[in-house]
Amino acid sequence: MNIRVILGLALAASVCAAEAKVTTATPFADNMVLQRERPVPVWGKADPGETVTVQFAGQTKTATADAKGAWKVMLDAMPASKENRTLTVKGSANAEDIKNVLVGEVWFASGQSNTECPIWGPNPRYRDGQGAVMTATARRPFIRYVKNARVTARDPRLDWKAVWRDYSPESFKATFHGNLSAMAFYYALELHDALGVPVGIIDSSWGGTRIEPWTPISGFATAPTIPAKVGAGTPTALWNGMVAAFAPFAIKGFIWYQGCSNAGDGLRYCDKMHDLYNGWAKEFQNPGLKLYFVQLAPFSRSWFSVQMGQAKFAAEEKNAAMITTCDIGNSWDIHPNDKESVARRLVLHALKRDYGFDGIVDDAPELKSWKVEGDKFVMSFSNANAWYAYNADHSVAKGFEIAGRDGKFVPANIVNKGANGTLSGKELVVSAPGVKEPRRLRYLYSKPWIGSLYSFDSGLPLGPFEIDARDPAEGRRAGAASKLGDALKVPELAGFRPVLQANLPTSGAFTQGVYTLDETAKAGDFTRVAYVLELVCRDDSVDWAAAAMDAFTTDASKLGVPAVTKAFFQQGVANLVVRSNRECVPEGSFPEGGVIEFFNANYSPQVKLAGVGGSDKAYDFNDTISLATNPGYGCMQVHNAKSGVTVLAYNNFNHGPADVGIGNNQEGENPDWTFMGNAGSYKACRLTVLVK
Repeated sequence: MNIRVILGLALAASVCAAEAKVTTATPFADNMVLQRERPVPVWGKADPGETVTVQFAGQTKTATADAKGAWKVMLDAMPASKENRTLTVKGSANAEDIKNVLVGEVWFASGQSNTECPIWGPNPRYRDGQGAVMTATARRPFIRYVKNARVTARDPRLDWKAVWRDYSPESFKATFHGNLSAMAFYYALELHDALGVPVGIIDSSWGGTRIEPWTPISGFATAPTIPAKVGAGTPTALWNGMVAAFAPFAIKGFIWYQGCSNAGDGLRYCDKMHDLYNGWAKEFQNPGLKLYFVQLAPFSRSWFSVQMGQAKFAAEEKNAAMITTCDIGNSWDIHPNDKESVARRLVLHALKRDYGFDGIVDDAPELKSWKVEGDKFVMSFSNANAWYAYNADHSVAKGFEIAGRDGKFVPANIVNKGANGTLSGKELVVSAPGVKEPRRLRYLYSKPWIGSLYSFDSGLPLGPFEIDARDPAEGRRAGAASKLGDALKVPELAGFRPVLQANLPTSGAFTQGVYTLDETAKAGDFTRVAYVLELVCRDDSVDWAAAAMDAFTTDASKLGVPAVTKAFFQQGVANLVVRSNRECVPEGSFPEGGVIEFFNANYSPQVKLAGVGGSDKAYDFNDTISLATNPGYGCMQVHNAKSGVTVLAYNNFNHGPADVGIGNNQEGENPDWTFMGNAGSYKACRLTVLVK
């Protein structure tokens, strides 16, 4: 190649480089809406060192692209405007005109299927019930929406453009097979009608997804491991693929409906909501970012534990608020098709907290105080000065349950009944037949989970809640130790040495990494094995049980949680010795009648072991392994079958939330704690395995 050709190619390359086009980031496209009354970042890519000029609404801002070609300007805060104006971005070689730009309120909508459920689409079981009418008649040129495609990414995906459309029959026909979220549709519509300003709504949602994929890496308190193969369940994958390109776009906040796929997290879901919110607030560079979200609606299963986690987050995060949907669920469809009511309640939060509608009551009734008077719970609530019930038979609302000293919950009744479904007075007074000393109360814990009790002030329903009036010391042996570690000091464990210790998850599944001590490889020979379960109560006191027995294996690696060991033991054990600070657990030495049930599979209540006893109807100390599902629910139990007592139990370790318990379960129908899902009611659960 001669020198002229080389010089020519070099010159051509330099000209191409000089003429590289200035581009804008994902949100900036025709028909968009910019956030009013706050500085608005506009950003994109250009040649390193290139000067970029942005013009809009009488403003001119300039920036110089950095060494990587990134540039950003900040437009001054602007009032709302329905004028379709042009945002112009100029570089040295080109100009980009973004047309029909409005200024108003911008919100994001995200979550799983009850967010994604479209306003109108081809699936009659997965769309809003009124969507056909709404989309055929909607002509709101000052509402604009973006519906983002389902995309996962290991790193933030930034090289794509949003498509903004207005509310018109033509727009919704064009997106029929991937239409706007019904919840988002109604939210934007209600907001626009209330405020009279343009509204932009961005929908990034995906059915069946967990919360972790929507959380940016900056939100996690502990950074997750991101595998090389990325799917819809991978942490950060949906944030990267469907949201990251919009940050730091100026938005007021986001609405969120998710949790079904994280139902096993229980109270731990509260922490994950904090991670989600903190990450979004950081990435959108908005410490006041608002988050209004939906507590799970009733379905054909209980969401109670995760609902409590959702309520806990709402109470802890000042920029968040939660709506209750206990009255608008559907027992036979996880996707109830009334999304208008959901959106209306979400909008109440925005109108009250962000837009000056001070006369609105936007929160459902919330427990303020309670007391026990004789055999009754007397409760006061915020946002409820009077009550009414609204249900098919016009009766006073059902759904309350009360437990006494024995721990057994029984259906309870509202005492202060008025006429025609109303209640007398501000308080709720509830009692249960036969329960003379009430200790616990819960509402909407049990089937059908549907609420029908409303605040007279707002018309919003009372959502699920619980009260625990127990003294943790109640039921403990007088003078018994109740601190973490005390159980390991009982004389019966003298000479034993710990080989395994685990902090059992109070939500989610058990993994091998949960072990804080693993000395099984150094266990050596042993003839005795002991298990100690310690449950840390809300006041930091500890319930505990210790059970020692003759060794049932010589392999220490098989002594731990069956989720890891994969071992199966269902057999009698000799010379059982039991100690506990709970009165319900008989203490002493039991040469015969000890039973262990350690297995990784499902199990049924039918009696398996001969000569042991037990029930064919309830899960207790003698059940039958079902290897058809292995790994399955999982069971790790020590029993004193001779006394008919479960000494300690840890179940459902493969999925969670786990069942944990000491003594026979009095709160449900199964003495061995199966299906209780109660691990989240403790601050911590610790299991220690020892040998001698």
